[in-house]
Amino acid sequence: MKPNLKRSIIGSVAILVLFFADVSFGRSFRVASGGFSPAHAPLWAAVDTGIFKKFGLDVEYLAITGGTPAVQALIAGELQVIFSTGALVVNANLQGADLKIIAGGINFFPSKLIGRSDIRAPGDLKDKSLGISRFGSASDYALRAALEKLGVNPKQVRMIQVGASMARLAALKGGSLHAALLNEPVATMATKSFGMNMLIDLADAGFPFPYNSFIVKKAYLEGHRGEVTNFMRGVVEGLHLLKRDRSLAAKLIQKYYRLDPQEANIAYDYYVVRHGEGILSLPDRKGLEFVISQIAQENPKAKGQTPESLGLLDTSILEEIKQSGFVEKVR
Repeated sequence: MKPNLKRSIIGSVAILVLFFADVSFGRSFRVASGGFSPAHAPLWAAVDTGIFKKFGLDVEYLAITGGTPAVQALIAGELQVIFSTGALVVNANLQGADLKIIAGGINFFPSKLIGRSDIRAPGDLKDKSLGISRFGSASDYALRAALEKLGVNPKQVRMIQVGASMARLAALKGGSLHAALLNEPVATMATKSFGMNMLIDLADAGFPFPYNSFIVKKAYLEGHRGEVTNFMRGVVEGLHLLKRDRSLAAKLIQKYYRLDPQEANIAYDYYVVRHGEGILSLPDRKGLEFVISQIAQENPKAKGQTPESLGLLDTSILEEIKQSGFVEKVR
């Protein structure tokens, strides 16, 4: 399978459009994936099947290849919601932004550290090039956690920004990386199809982490609470539609993530069947504290901070949706 260059190009163009086009877009509700994985399938379902229209929302969906530019667009008011790693909210709020996580997604690292066939043990990583998407991304934190668990000093490796999982797999195959953090189903592709070695599965290692979260500006939430609540209702309905319709889910994953049917079904089982309900919970406190502690190593402003002092979470949207009986209605 070739790297997802087309999707990356589309994401880059989307960023350019967001930053340089006139911001008078009418009443559309703009949402972006900051980073890209099959975990975003409930959002794709709500867009493609018209679920959001049931709730009075004209949703414009954008796939942006990185969480950092997505957060920048959110802060600038050019997006209403992003679905990206909650770690970005910590950094943004430390710099004076006022972002809120209103729902979760995958609340752990769904990542595996995969090495080429000649990388068989942690000691083989010394002085080697290891791939992540971007510095400050979920893959950056995941790689540091993986190295810590394996007893490898991060200063003994070279961390290289490569892009999404498919781009990292291509770099592994091409020889420019020795190992990389990969998510499913790309990790399975790497081991089963290309004979690479899994060094650690972080999902089994017990690291809580706000891998992806629905994020809004506090000011927008206060002024458009009804729209934000209806947006999350649409996402929840999209999730349960996928749980009932495996065929639709596989088609959407193939469409957006460019996977073959077998790979799409691996992704469906992992992200929708096993972990889809994470949308209905907020990130684990310990995961947020882990992010703060990591940032504090380089940014003194983070020292002594807590999820509360940084105002990271708003529980009210999920509470309203759950208390209304909506979840039971769409299951």
